[in-house]
Amino acid sequence: MRILSVGHPLAHREIDNYSVFSAPAFSDYEVVVVDPAGVFAAVREVIDATAPHETFSGVPIVNGQSTTDRLGIADVLRRRRDETAAVLERGGLVVVFGSPPAVLPEVVGYGGADRYGFLPAPAGLAWSTPLLHWGEGSAVAITDHAHPFAGYIDALHDELLYRAVFDDRAPGFAGAAQVFARTGGGAPVGVQFAAFGGHIVFLPAPKLNGATALAEGTSIEAGARELLGRPDPTDVPPYWLGELPVPGLAPLETEATNARELATRAEERAVAAALEAATLARMRDVLWHEGRHALLPAVLRCCELLGFQNWDGEPTLRSPEGTLFLEAEGGTAEVGMAPHYRLRARIDGAIAQDAEVTRGLVVVNGQRNQRPDARTAPYVEALRVAASASGYALLTTPDLFAAALLGLAGADPSTLAAIRKRLFETDGVVELGDLVGAAAD
Repeated sequence: MRILSVGHPLAHREIDNYSVFSAPAFSDYEVVVVDPAGVFAAVREVIDATAPHETFSGVPIVNGQSTTDRLGIADVLRRRRDETAAVLERGGLVVVFGSPPAVLPEVVGYGGADRYGFLPAPAGLAWSTPLLHWGEGSAVAITDHAHPFAGYIDALHDELLYRAVFDDRAPGFAGAAQVFARTGGGAPVGVQFAAFGGHIVFLPAPKLNGATALAEGTSIEAGARELLGRPDPTDVPPYWLGELPVPGLAPLETEATNARELATRAEERAVAAALEAATLARMRDVLWHEGRHALLPAVLRCCELLGFQNWDGEPTLRSPEGTLFLEAEGGTAEVGMAPHYRLRARIDGAIAQDAEVTRGLVVVNGQRNQRPDARTAPYVEALRVAASASGYALLTTPDLFAAALLGLAGADPSTLAAIRKRLFETDGVVELGDLVGAAAD
């Protein structure tokens, strides 16, 4: 849980410290800590030109209108209000060190800029008098020790110097506020408000000697985790804890460990079975898919079971009998001449490059939505004629599937060789029924 602190450096590994100008978007954080006095101090430095300020990305801040290469104070302050609202709307937390209301009329383009301009208030309330006003002192007492930020008051008790107090008689305060710390005179200084789905917590400010940064950071981080219900990810049990026996605990821990191991092995077996099932299911895909990205992988898998190899990314089949250019085509109706033209182009390209003339194999999955035994016309007659005349094999996917099942079942290598040989030697439609039937018998 990362925390952003603005205008008030805090020492903690989970806290990022920035000024109101240099900070990244407040809405990037779940918890934002803001010191209005520190915000106004940075604004005053820009107005008086006593110190340079830049945005998180290095854009200079000026007290004027924003341009392409600089950003005006007014635009920054308005944006911070939107970002703070976003933190609250996501159920986040905004922690505020109480400061008395004040204005800076010198901010160009933002008439009446005030210390709490960044912080939207709950309905019916405003961060100004009569709700919030100036008040100073060091006597602070916890009134609700169960509150997550009571630890902050306790840790900094002797180092607190509050500068603003709430008036619990102000209209709307009683119904919106949860007080957990008061001054010696009874004025609320530790107060939580619910706002826009999130939480706003006001804390009494510490003394300005810088000696409390570690205590502040530690107690605020712990309070934020407690309020939001976030466990400490770095909190680990001490080494000696396991040495203290609890009756019945050890057998249950052993049982839980064994169950986790069994579950892990079962998950591994499930993954392996799913992968194997997907590989086998791809064979069946050859009967109903179409297209290069769906049908072709299924055809290649079936051909591999017949003893072919394919390794160059192209639909080319290799075996001891030779090489085949493979084309596959599917459709809900008859397969037309498209695979013929693709195959002829590949063969002509090989001839043009003086390469060895390669035979072709066209696998068709026509009428793919019908049962294999009900497909009466899976390809057009012109494709059959072209295959016979051009000297390449034409094979239907039901015949390829039946032959691949033989390979999957561990058919005799001579049977698979005979199937491959027929694919190399047949010009036109390939019939494998006799070879498949004999092997099945």
